[in-house]
Amino acid sequence: MKVVFKPQGFYDLRRAPAVVGEIDKMAEQIAARANAQGKGMFAVGSRQGIKRPQGRWRASVVTADAHAIAADRKHNILLRAMAGGS
Repeated sequence: MKVVFKPQGFYDLRRAPAVVGEIDKMAEQIAARANAQGKGMFAVGSRQGIKRPQGRWRASVVTADAHAIAADRKHNILLRAMAGGS
């Protein structure tokens, strides 16, 4: 048996609606936990990377205002939100 990988198939799989939805859902959960702290606003961004050759889908949770920047610096809010804690 010979296995032949098709890079375009992997690329298409990475941007399939179910995969993108799951990645976005995880990012939204992290942002919700961070926003629940009430110390600023955290936002979600999502996009596919450059196809060289992977084109991986990525989502990020970022600070959206000065209060969130200061709170994250002082209390590691994003790191704690990623770990599932508060």
